[in-house]
Amino acid sequence: MKVFNDKKYNKIFKYCFAFVMLTLVIIVVIFQWDIVKSLVSSISHIFSPVIWGMVIAFIMNPIMKKTEGFLNRRVFKKRPAPRVARAIGVVCASVIFIAAIAAIILSVIPELISNIPGIYDGLMNEALPQAESWIVKILDDNPSIANVVTNQLDELTRNLGQLINGLVPQLRNLLTSVLDFANSVKNFFFGFILAIYFLFSKELLQAQAKRIIVALFSEKTYHSIFSITSNTNHAFLSFIYGKILDSLLIGLLCGLFMMIFKMPYAMLIAIIIGTTNIIPVFGPFIGAIPSAVLVLIADPGKVIWFILFIIALQQLDANVIEPKILGNKIGLSSFWVLFAILICGGLFGVVGMIIGVPLFAVIFDTINSIVETRLRRKNMPTDNSYYSMPGVSIGSADSGEDALPDGLEDSDS
Repeated sequence: MKVFNDKKYNKIFKYCFAFVMLTLVIIVVIFQWDIVKSLVSSISHIFSPVIWGMVIAFIMNPIMKKTEGFLNRRVFKKRPAPRVARAIGVVCASVIFIAAIAAIILSVIPELISNIPGIYDGLMNEALPQAESWIVKILDDNPSIANVVTNQLDELTRNLGQLINGLVPQLRNLLTSVLDFANSVKNFFFGFILAIYFLFSKELLQAQAKRIIVALFSEKTYHSIFSITSNTNHAFLSFIYGKILDSLLIGLLCGLFMMIFKMPYAMLIAIIIGTTNIIPVFGPFIGAIPSAVLVLIADPGKVIWFILFIIALQQLDANVIEPKILGNKIGLSSFWVLFAILICGGLFGVVGMIIGVPLFAVIFDTINSIVETRLRRKNMPTDNSYYSMPGVSIGSADSGEDALPDGLEDSDS
């Protein structure tokens, strides 16, 4: 039709079409969430080795780049050998990655195995007898409660057969979990192999992706896409490596405190606290609950001191250690950090809680950049403080700086 040959109407049509399609997608996701979730789960299961490969390559890439850059500057300065430098860089990154995984396994598994007998003895010989005597005393002092408990035990005895039959599905679920774990290990192994191929072919893969993007989109759009991908890469790398370093320090401080004050299961609890600290906001508390239970079983008198220490450690991390390591690289307020963790955690579980913050940081930065660009076109201030001031009328695009109150300058935020 003639109307669509006009650039203005063609652009309007594209925006309307994109809006309608986006609305339809949102409606389908909301009202058919179970189907969408099942479809996404099936696709992610099929592409799991590729996803693992991309994640591992993303983690190993900075190590490879550092090694490669050092070799090109110092060793191969006079006689460049890019392929040799790349091969050595990939080998160094692979060795460091495997060493890190092995260190985690060798620190967690032996510590867990060595502490299982102690946990069992503490539970069977101390915690349960104390709990039993406490319950018996309460029942002796309160006959009405004793009658209720007796009736419930009789009901439980009568339904014992049903409970035993109910264990069969649980055993099936346990077997399914074991098989899923074995499948995850297999996918991780193949992902590691793919990561090596990704690193060797990094420039070729990037060139192919850029070629497709440049072919499909306008110059303005593909520059925006490249900017967003660059910001995403920087945000995720800064956050992940920063949180790993932060968690190592928190685990070390926890272990030192527990060894100095001779608390039980010092190394095991330090590993738990350090590992869960990778999850923002909720991580320290997720790790503190099972750790407090372990301390309670082994030495009930020290559990209060342990809880107080965890609270103090969390405050130290939130106000001193984490800001020093991460700085202001995330660019999100506390509200948006909590919002990102809750939403992504609800959608993708523990992984979502970890990646939610940098993901929302990228989305927030992109939206903020678009908003600031449009405000500048209208000659309006970009500072949030202007729009929060009481009694200030928002000027139109024609009014320009006349809408600004005295003394307020247009500044980026």
